Amino acid sequence: MRTERPFWVNLLINIVIWISLFFIPFLLLEPRGGFSAYLIRVGTTTFLTVLFYYFNYLYFIPKFLFRKKFLIYATVVIGSLIASCVIVDLYYYFVVSVVENWHHRPPFMFSRGMWIPLFPLLTAVAIGISLRLAKEWARTEKERRELQNEKLISELALLKSQINPHFLFNTLNNICSLARKKSDDTEPAIIKLSQIMRYMLTDSRQDKVGLTDEVDYLNNFIELQKIRIGDKVDLAFNISGDISMIQVEPLLLIPFVENAFKHGISYKDRSSIRIDLRADSAGMVFSVENTKPQPRDRSNLEESGIGLKNVRRRLELLYPGKHLLDIQDTDSKYKIMLKIDLK
Repeated sequence: MRTERPFWVNLLINIVIWISLFFIPFLLLEPRGGFSAYLIRVGTTTFLTVLFYYFNYLYFIPKFLFRKKFLIYATVVIGSLIASCVIVDLYYYFVVSVVENWHHRPPFMFSRGMWIPLFPLLTAVAIGISLRLAKEWARTEKERRELQNEKLISELALLKSQINPHFLFNTLNNICSLARKKSDDTEPAIIKLSQIMRYMLTDSRQDKVGLTDEVDYLNNFIELQKIRIGDKVDLAFNISGDISMIQVEPLLLIPFVENAFKHGISYKDRSSIRIDLRADSAGMVFSVENTKPQPRDRSNLEESGIGLKNVRRRLELLYPGKHLLDIQDTDSKYKIMLKIDLK
């Protein structure tokens, strides 16, 4: 995270800029009389320009311009410009003319030479407004990005919390049935459920997890589902490629697998679920294909549509412009294919 520069650094930068602005011309032009004569001529103009710049930057702009008091701001600036020009004219009339022994002094007050300092003063006004507006824009843009990030984080947290609303209760019912039968599968099922709950409650709070952890979570979920479905479903989960170095957002893939088990299993006909994951350093392709029982349950389809909307929104937030979700829905099969660019 970028930190603010210390005050002394900003002060040093300002001093260097002002010295460069007013004393480099002396080195380039080499006016008569040397450095002391140059200071006598530009000293007051320089001092008033610097003073006017900081008054305008630190007080006039935030006090009047940012509060949309444009008439007051214009009045204050114009009055300050005239007062500065009068002060410089007085300085030339009573100091410079005496030190340099002018034989013919210009008329006192409101002569043509009185407006010579107006250009550097107007330049200071323009630079002050430009820099202050740029700084204000940068500040508001930073706040906007922070608010947007906070909104995205909150929205992602809400979307993740909507995953697996019924899974825990169904699994506990299945384990309860195993316990009544005194099945040897009871203890492994409890261990897998504890691993799933640890992942959901602890690991899923991280921004990213290893793809191997996500795959372990899917495997545990599938093994627990097998307790419910037994051998009624032809099930395959294939992984190809090196997934050990890939990071993904937690709980990103599970909704597709959940929907396959929820909507793709028939207790009358033979069903099948096929899950494929291909990954490398450039990206990953995840596909889930399942048969669709007949007749179709319209209420289940509506629930599935809500879950799919949830997944689409997460993908839009997490991988904008770097993902492709293809869905093939026929009378007999339902298949999703998700491609994610990880470069």
